[in-house]
Formats: sequence, structure tokens, C-alpha cells
Amino acid sequence: MVLGMKLREYDLAICRPFAFKVTTHTTDAAFKKTPYAFPTEPPTPTLDGIQSRVASLAGIEPQFYECCIKSCCAYTGKYKDMTTCPFCKEPRYANKKARKRFTYIPLIPRLQAFAGNKTMAEKMKYRGIYKAQEAEAGKTKDIFDGEVYKRLCRRCVHVGQNVYGHYYFSDDRDVALGISTDGVFPHRRRKTTCWPLIIFDYNLPPDIRFHLEHILSLGVIPGPLKPHDIDSFLWPLLLELEQLAIGVKTFDALSSELFMLRAYLIVAFGDIPAVAMLMKMKGHNGISPCRMCNIRGLRVPNQPKNTAHCVPHERSVHPDVLANPDSPSSYDVQNLPLRTHSEFMLQAADVETAPCVTEADRRAKKYGIKGLPALANVDSLIFPTSFPYDFMRLIWENLMKNLLLHWTGDFKGLGPGCEDYELSETVWDAIGVATANTGSTIPSAYGNRVPNISADRSTVSAEMWSFWTLYLGPILLRNAFKEAHYFDHFVALVRLLNRCLQFEIADSELDEMESGFIEWVEDYER
Repeated sequence: MVLGMKLREYDLAICRPFAFKVTTHTTDAAFKKTPYAFPTEPPTPTLDGIQSRVASLAGIEPQFYECCIKSCCAYTGKYKDMTTCPFCKEPRYANKKARKRFTYIPLIPRLQAFAGNKTMAEKMKYRGIYKAQEAEAGKTKDIFDGEVYKRLCRRCVHVGQNVYGHYYFSDDRDVALGISTDGVFPHRRRKTTCWPLIIFDYNLPPDIRFHLEHILSLGVIPGPLKPHDIDSFLWPLLLELEQLAIGVKTFDALSSELFMLRAYLIVAFGDIPAVAMLMKMKGHNGISPCRMCNIRGLRVPNQPKNTAHCVPHERSVHPDVLANPDSPSSYDVQNLPLRTHSEFMLQAADVETAPCVTEADRRAKKYGIKGLPALANVDSLIFPTSFPYDFMRLIWENLMKNLLLHWTGDFKGLGPGCEDYELSETVWDAIGVATANTGSTIPSAYGNRVPNISADRSTVSAEMWSFWTLYLGPILLRNAFKEAHYFDHFVALVRLLNRCLQFEIADSELDEMESGFIEWVEDYER
């Protein structure tokens, strides 16, 4: 299809029902019955015919890569010529045919389509306008106020060993991208998993950039298991990012001229296990569990060796610390041993060059890094700064759930010790009932109704935890604890979280938030 050409009426008649199916999530079986309810002249093609025509009109050809039957890896890069999976030893072929394929949807044609569409090109002017306004000094309102982006704007583009003459984001049409992935259970029994790979376009305004219609899917790692080497599935993206860093000739619908389209990946995020895969790290249960700093984990005393590590800042009385004089007795929360990009790369290279598997595993445990990740080849990413923690999972899916486990006496089998913060079963049941009853008087515009969190927490979503924490918790927990300072500690957290969720944060507030969280954590450990 020629860019900018209007669709014929027949093609519009095909696209309309297809758009209806996609936006309403209509099943294939239900869609096939629509011609009986809504007959047209001429008749609408079959679903296969519609999909084939829409694919042709889109002008985007998917790429197919053979992969392990269990999705351990894709046969790209160093695995390209292998006939058996290097991880599970499953054969690549059956009857001379690949047993499974990974479908990759190219990124470049879609970014070119955005530039060639006046409506989308107009929306994507946001980053250039934001840059031209130079933002309001002393305030953080978007990702472009961050240090990573500002640092990139002062650097020439690097691709491999080559240095190019243009700077990052020197053209207002340069595109800032983010990548995310997470394991998804497509079936109710949660025995199989798949891993979508999605791209976010930060050139779009914040109020629409995360809308479903603006999210760019690169494909889905099919499962049924978690990939052993996600880098092999990222291979085609890395090739495209190299092209986009150099520049791809593209038509600009707004100026009616050709220009060099460039796009740079500046951020990657997901839950902690997903980002550990992207960064090729050990994960949050390891000896070096933090991707941001070099704090060391400790086993919970008197627990089996296969339990997860904990990371207390004050650790002077821990048996492992007492037995090892070289182990730090405490960490200064205001001055943690932060990781740096150069240190990360040196440690990753040290693991890669280990003389044997045993030594590589020893070094990996020491650093918390299993090797050099493929994303290390993307010069616009800075390790670990470009891999921020996901606020939703960090707070609503982890911190709040752990606090509730503390309050109900179910946290890792630990008792309250010398403290008295646990709520009685009667009090907690009453809070659960009151939580469920609030849904009868709170408008649905505020969010989904929160169920009885005492009876069933499995159905409580991150959005519900957010609403409960910020609005219901401060009311329902008042006078629930035997000692007021436990409630005060919770309220202090709520104040900090409300500040984090502001659309605009002043630099002075950032300093106050940092000191506030430090004080909150120290109070928690005391």
C-alpha cells in the first residue's frame, strides 16, 4: 500500500469489522457468526480472508524465528545452527520441521507508519515541544527530566565501536522508547506461562502513551516455560535498534519530506524477576539481590539453607556477620554501595571469561550477575539506572502485602519478637468486613470495589491495594493497633506514597521523599 493513500470502500468494509473484533475482544467463533446477524452486500470475507487483507494493507510482515519447544531459547545468534536446545536438550526439528516458532513483529515499519500519518505525527511532537520549553526548572514532570535522558542528549551516538556525528535526540523527531516484559498465565490453572515483549513510545503525551492502542507489541515468547535465555528472543529487536540509532530514511507527513528516523531505547522495566532476566542477574533471592547496589543478603537464622536471603541494613548481631569479621556489620542507608555502569560491565565480563562452569557460578553468586546481557550492546541504556523498579509491583504487589502479613502474623514464619504490632483475628476480620462494605457507598469511578481482604486476598488487584492503602487504610486502621506508633508508621508511608503519585514533583520534594523513606525504613527495622 502507498503511504498516505486512502482506502477503497471495499477495504474500509473489511477493516471496520476487524477493528470491531480487536477492540471488543470478540472470539473467533463469535465473529464468524456476525454475517448472519449483520448481512452485507457484497458478503464480508471469512476471518482468514479479513486477516490476510488487513496484514497486506498494514504493510508489516512478521518475522518467524524457530525456538525451543519449551521456549528455553530462540535459535538466533550463537544458537542459530544448533539442532537441540542447549538447556533442555529437546530436538529442534520433528520430521524436518521446526517444532515451535517465535513470531516477531518488526518495530521500524510501525514507527515509519507513525511518521507518515499526520494524526500520529502530530501527537508524537510532544517530546520535541517538551524539550523546546526546557521544562520548568527544579521540577520533575516526565522521563525527560531524568538524568539518563539529559546525559544522553550530551553524547554522540555509539553503535558497537563506531561513533556517529549526531547526538542522541538532537532531532525533535527522534523517538524515545521503553521496553517491558512479564510472565503471563493464559490459562486458569496457571501451569503454563508466556512472555509478551512490548514497547512504549515516550514521544507521545503522558496521558495517552500507555493506552492499549499505542502500545507496540514485538511478539510473545510462547512458553510454556520461562525462557532460559531471553536475549535470544531480543535478537531481532537489537538488530533494529542498531538501524534506528544510525537512522532509517522515512517520510514525514507533517513536512512532506524525507528525513532520517532515529529511535533510542532509554528504559526497561517489569517485575523484579523479569528485569533480572533482561539484566542477566541472579534475582532478588540471591546473595547480591539488589540491581541498584552491592548490599549483601543474609540467610534468615535457624532456617533451611534453601530459604531466601534477607537484606537488613543493621546486621551486627546476625550469626553469619559475627562469624566473619570481614562482613559489614551495618549499611548506611543514606550512602549505600551503589552499582555503576562500568563496574557492572566489568563484573559481567569477569563471569563471561571464567575458565569453567563452577568458577562462573561462583563469580555469578558473588556479583549477582550471570553474564553480559544482550541489552548491554544498546549504548543508550545505562546499567542499572535505566532499569528502574516498577512502582506498582514494588509497592502495591509487595510492600503492602508484606505489611499485611506482618500485621496478621504470617510474615515468613517470624513472630513479632519484642514488639506488639499484630492485630487480633477479631479486629482483622472486622477491618475486612468494613472494607467490603465501603463499596456500597463509594462511586465506581474511584476504582473497582475492594473485597473482604480478611477472607480473600487472592482476588485483590494492585489497583485495589492502591485504593485501600491511600484512602481506606488510614481510616480503618485508626485505633486498631495497641500502640499508636504502628499506625503513625503506616500513615507516614501513605504520605510518602501520595507524593510519589503526584504529576509534578519539585526537587525539594524529592529530597524530602528520599529522607522520608530512609527514616521510614530505619523506623521499620528498629
